Amino acid sequence: MYISGGDDRLSCKLFPGTLKGVAMQWMATLPPRTIQTFNDLADAFTSQFAANKKKQLEVADLFDIKQSREESLKSYLARFNTATVRVNDPDQKFFIKAFQKGLRASPFSDSLALK
Repeated sequence: MYISGGDDRLSCKLFPGTLKGVAMQWMATLPPRTIQTFNDLADAFTSQFAANKKKQLEVADLFDIKQSREESLKSYLARFNTATVRVNDPDQKFFIKAFQKGLRASPFSDSLALK
């Protein structure tokens, strides 16, 4: 978060107001005078929390998503759609193929295979 005008001091003072929970606790434990610039703060924050970022998926990962035996079509579709948002290089043709491949055998999946 940069403030218009690029004022480092102001950015550093306002940044904690955007935090809550664990991030706010982390900020409170920073030793005094360890942050000199907003870039220092941004680097420290990124180092601390980058591992919490959800991993991006490849299209090939979608082919590992399978509809479970008791899972409704609606639930499977929602789970599949959630995964597609995390794909780096979206391609609808592959999404459709992966979705079809993950469907359990049913009249619905059979009707899709015929088309």
